[in-house]
Amino acid sequence: KKLEKELGVPLFVRKGRNLELSPYGQVYREYAREVFLALENGRRRINLIRDEDEKKINLGILSPYVWNDTFRSFRERYPEINQFSFEGFKFLSAILDGEIDMYVGGVNNIYNEKIEYETLYDDEMAILMHKSHPFADRGKISLRECRDEKFINLGSTNLQKFISTMYEDARFDPNVVMICDYTLRDQMVIENYGISVTTKLSAMQCKSDKVTYAVITEPSQRRKLGIAWKKNAVFTKSMQLFYDFAKEYYEDLKV
Repeated sequence: KKLEKELGVPLFVRKGRNLELSPYGQVYREYAREVFLALENGRRRINLIRDEDEKKINLGILSPYVWNDTFRSFRERYPEINQFSFEGFKFLSAILDGEIDMYVGGVNNIYNEKIEYETLYDDEMAILMHKSHPFADRGKISLRECRDEKFINLGSTNLQKFISTMYEDARFDPNVVMICDYTLRDQMVIENYGISVTTKLSAMQCKSDKVTYAVITEPSQRRKLGIAWKKNAVFTKSMQLFYDFAKEYYEDLKV
């Protein structure tokens, strides 16, 4: 209220029992974010000079299934660093509001001048299928060839949004028989309920000898996996260690 009085405009509006930012508040929030970033950067710089670190990192993830091995390996190398992972879809606002230090996941659709990112792995897309499927020995396949198949999709994930653009490029609407999470998706393919579009890395990580995959040649879209953070943010030691570790881990994976 003091700030609103000073500015001479309402920053919040009440809707029922909830408070929401007014148009003035939405504009002012962007400047407030910069203030908090400056204060946080100052605190981190001081801690670096004093050789102190909180030994923790807050990571936002959309696809924990893909990052399990990475997180486990990081934990084994740096057991002293507490790693907190948060699942959610509004990762851009979470970064800007300081709720997470970094986001790890797909970076194809990051178009924000206040967010920086590093691509770690540029992955092919693939069809995950049961070994009894007629396409099982193909190795490579056009997505359009699968237009009459039963598809198992993921829920409202960043990856599924990317996959949906592939359906559009292949010019067909898939016959979706199930929408589920990563773990159940794999199980349904294992039980031969349908096929699923996923990354090659994710297909390779499916722990079953009953499934196989074929790389999608058309449309030839590739999924970029990477790390994103707030532009101009000062890295803590823990953030720098994770950043360096992830780059090394995926560089080895490419080899």
